[in-house]
Order: sequence, then C-alpha cells, then structure tokens
Amino acid sequence: MDRYIDSDDNWDDDDWGDESTPEDAASDDASDTDGDEPEHSLTTVGRAATPTGSIEVRTTLNGLPTSIHIERSEMDGSAAKLAKTILLLCKQAGTRAGATQRAALLRDGHTLEAVSYTGLPGEREAAEMDRHVDEYFEGDETGTWLRRV
Repeated sequence: MDRYIDSDDNWDDDDWGDESTPEDAASDDASDTDGDEPEHSLTTVGRAATPTGSIEVRTTLNGLPTSIHIERSEMDGSAAKLAKTILLLCKQAGTRAGATQRAALLRDGHTLEAVSYTGLPGEREAAEMDRHVDEYFEGDETGTWLRRV
C-alpha cells in the first residue's frame, strides 16, 4: 500500500500495523478466485490541465476522472474553487475525448445518423467547452505562469 510521504512529516508510518506483506498479498489473491467477477480498469482517453499545469486530470470518454494530479500550491486556496476547477477540467477532457471518438467513428465509415445516436459531442461542442474553460481561467486573478518548485 503506497502512502503519501511528506518531507515535513515526522510520523512513523511503520507503527500502523496495516501494512501487508508479500505473503498476505498472495493469500488475498487466492481468496479472490471464489467466483467474484474480475476487476476492470477504466480506459483513460481524455486529458486537460490548467494553463499553469498545476492541476491535470485524465478521464474516461464520459469525463469520469481516472487520474488527478494537483500541485501542493493549489492546496493553499479555496477547496470550493479547487473542486470547481477539477470538475471543469474533467468535463473539458471528456468533451474533447468524445469529439475525438465521434470523428474517428465518422472516419471509419459509420454514417452520421448512426453516430448521432451515440450522443458523442462534436467539434463545435468541444470548441465551446474550450472557450468556456479559457474564460474561467482568464477571470482568475491569482493565475500566474510561475509555479512553485
């Protein structure tokens, strides 16, 4: 189990007692074969980031986040603003991925009528979402191209 490690952290994580050993992992794997369905991972197809790159999300085709990277400097601000930014980036990444998928289906020879039933966004919707996100970040007075190292 990976734990968050902070250089300022002086807690001793070894005393928690919930660390698994390789023997425990092998026995856990064996117990999962009792007829349970196998786990499936979600395919990452969309990516979006803030202009500074301090927040980056990777999403599924529907905008469901599969990975979120947040720099420490973003944690100093408002939690509501951070949440809104993450949700907006997820929506942007999903819209872009959907438009790319739609274009690929049309390129592969599927009819426009068939592709329209999928509900995937088009290039117009993706461009509109990009403009919306750009306006959101232009209104951000605290935005800067400088990042903490």
